[in-house]
Formats: sequence, structure tokens, C-alpha cells
Amino acid sequence: MRIQSVVFKYTLEKTLLVCLAAFALSLITGYSHAHSGPLNTAAVKVCDNKAKSQACQYEGGHNDLYIGSCQYMVTTLMCVRNQPIKNIEPEKNGAEEEHNTKQHN
Repeated sequence: MRIQSVVFKYTLEKTLLVCLAAFALSLITGYSHAHSGPLNTAAVKVCDNKAKSQACQYEGGHNDLYIGSCQYMVTTLMCVRNQPIKNIEPEKNGAEEEHNTKQHN
């Protein structure tokens, strides 16, 4: 009876090790696929009429300015950022400025 418990324990340890390895592998492959999504259409469009390594820039979705150069991603030329992201201040219209002026007076 003692041999059976040792065999069971050994089998359980091996099974847990295989399950842990499979889980770790799924995490690694999932992470690598996260970076293989569709290309940013704004980054591709800005390089439509440019050559490789030519300077480019485009605005992101949150008033961000991306500055870089056109590079090939497989067969598509797109703007790849090579400088820090810059925040673009939204332009204030006249009504907004007048409202702010009235609040300070």
C-alpha cells in the first residue's frame, strides 16, 4: 500500500509540472500575439507618398503627436515613432476664452 501512495504522489507531481509548463507556454505565446495586431491606419496613411526613412508625424487619439520616420512593417510603409510622444494643447475657441476671462474677473 505504501508503494501505491509513492507512485500516486510521483504521478501527481509530474502532472502538475506538465500543467504548469503548458500554462506558462500559453502566457508567452499570448503575449507575443498581442503585438501582432492590425497596423495603425493614421501611421500608414501619413507615409503614403513618402520614402523609407523620410520624416513623418501624425496625431493620435488623445491629442498626442507622434514623430518618427517611415519604415517598412512587412510590406507596408508606416510612421514609426523615434521621439517622445508630445501632447498637443487643444485650440481654444473665442467662446471658451471669453468664459475663462469672465471667471477670473
